[in-house]
Amino acid sequence: MAYIPVRIDFVDPGTQCSRIGDNGRHHGFKTNTATILLEELSGNEYPFGPTCAQYMVCDKALLRRIPDFTTRDFSLEEGDGDNGTGAFLGGYTNSAIATDNEKAHAYAKRYLMLRMDRVASIPGIQSGIQYAPLANIYSQFKQTRQLTDSDVDYIINLEKFPKTPATFRSNHLLDVYTAYVQLQRQIKRANPRKFHDILVSVRDNSLLKNLKLSGPQIKMAKLKLHPKAFQG
Repeated sequence: MAYIPVRIDFVDPGTQCSRIGDNGRHHGFKTNTATILLEELSGNEYPFGPTCAQYMVCDKALLRRIPDFTTRDFSLEEGDGDNGTGAFLGGYTNSAIATDNEKAHAYAKRYLMLRMDRVASIPGIQSGIQYAPLANIYSQFKQTRQLTDSDVDYIINLEKFPKTPATFRSNHLLDVYTAYVQLQRQIKRANPRKFHDILVSVRDNSLLKNLKLSGPQIKMAKLKLHPKAFQG
């Protein structure tokens, strides 16, 4: 079976790696993040750890061109960032290995996917996140999982265009996505009921409606976000 690297993303607690270890044992993800690979024949996505993902992908360079949705600390200008909580050889989390072109592709893919799918498809999210001029690029991207260099330039220029609203920029959309994932986990295990209802209200009336959370809301919900999350 041939696999295509898609992204580094959050997975539900208890998720198992899709590859059995060399010792014959199943293993999970300590950080609840994984490298997501697309199986070409079936069209299904499967989670793998960073080492296992490399076993499954023939062209290792493709792993350096995928977006990482688990870390905000990346600047295209600086080409630097932390190692995130995902794979150590995926996306642009390892700037010592990725070339400038690979970083640019990962950056553009993340923005494209956040705006056209990962955030836009959240149930109950405010309308207007999807951007019509990106529709054709995204349609082609879903078929090939790759972008042309001209597509990358267009997407990055759009994200950085002065008239692009701050709430629709890459870091802010990633904050929304990360907060939503964490809130959903908190809501599932919230007890007592009163705290559950408060979390639902924060999600529905602030995050989904306004694409923003305040510092007190983040603290109350016990979310682990970037120190500059939702600060523009």
